[in-house]
Amino acid sequence: MKRLIALLLLPLCLAASGEVGLRTLITHAQSHNGDILAKDALILSSQKAKEAEQSSYWPTVDIGASYSRVNPSTIVSPRDTATGFVSVGVDLYDGGRREALIDAKSSELTRATYEKEALGKGITLRIIRNYYTEKTLEAMLQALYGEAKELKAQLRRIRKFVKEGLATQEQADKLEAAYAAIRYRIENTKFNIETARQNLSLLSGLPVKKLASQRIREPLHIGFSPDEKSRILESSAQSIEANACALEAGYGPHVRLEDTYSRSHFSKTQGLPGFDTDTFLPDHQNKLSLSVHMRLYDHGRIAKESEALRYKKLALQSQYTQSIKAQKMRYHLAQKRLKTLRAKLQSASTSLKAAKSTYRAIRKKFEAGLVDDITYLDALNKMTLARARYKETHYEYEIAKAELYYSAGRDPKEYIR
Repeated sequence: MKRLIALLLLPLCLAASGEVGLRTLITHAQSHNGDILAKDALILSSQKAKEAEQSSYWPTVDIGASYSRVNPSTIVSPRDTATGFVSVGVDLYDGGRREALIDAKSSELTRATYEKEALGKGITLRIIRNYYTEKTLEAMLQALYGEAKELKAQLRRIRKFVKEGLATQEQADKLEAAYAAIRYRIENTKFNIETARQNLSLLSGLPVKKLASQRIREPLHIGFSPDEKSRILESSAQSIEANACALEAGYGPHVRLEDTYSRSHFSKTQGLPGFDTDTFLPDHQNKLSLSVHMRLYDHGRIAKESEALRYKKLALQSQYTQSIKAQKMRYHLAQKRLKTLRAKLQSASTSLKAAKSTYRAIRKKFEAGLVDDITYLDALNKMTLARARYKETHYEYEIAKAELYYSAGRDPKEYIR
């Protein structure tokens, strides 16, 4: 019990500490996201609807009462009559209608379950995208801070040189403008980071101040499996087929057994002298009945209704086939994208190394007065962009791994390290 409480309180403790991991965000979303909770309610609704159909096999018990007054009364028609009854009945055979309806409700329950799983996986993917978007923006922010720090240091140096007449005011103004531009980019990046964090909070139900670092496992030998969208279409088709069978059961015989016991109270009747009218009007009665009926002709109404349902089933089957094709296309493209990003990641690493080397060399020349401020600012900007692009590519690769698992019909949550 203590362990369970600790597990439940862990996400809140992590949130209170200000650092939240990717797995924590996703796990909390599964039990706190409003859209997922709505799907839980729909699943319970489908479960109860199925149980209601299963209850139709049980006998029914009804009670009732009636009161009537007639005027004038006769020997067989008393003025006042009060009757109470209990009736027990059971459908012995209905042509397979109940069984078909239970199958339909089972398929609807399965569909509702798949809908929740599909929504959960979709929210997981959205959280992963927002998580690594925030990480990308954080990396950009740190790169911009570094550029701003470097520009500020150079600006202080140039201002001293301007005072001593060793540099022009124009050089200082250019650095001042570049520093102001960096400050704007920093504030804009902060806003984008806050937007990503708010999106994460909305999806997960947890406050997000700082994100812990987590990665997604490298995909190895991930085979294709139909996703929930295809399974939803398949379950819907099965439900429609079962409803069509339930309609067609209307042409079969229906057998019902019913027993009714009643007790009555009568007022005085206009009887004959010396004749007991109670023989005509017993105060209690038991009635056992067995009824059989079946539909002989309805101008094809039931047949046409079931045919209409089967056309809907054909439409869903066609959508199912197209859905599988679309998912396979996304799966193959996700594999190719992952391969492309591996090459891009290697290129970004090489570019960053070259940009750092170039910047160090130009910085020394700039401080020695061998290159102008334009050359220096260009080298600084390229190094900042190279850093940001390397991190961006790294996080883009993490998102691509999650999208590959998703397009393969897997839940990305299961592959977070």
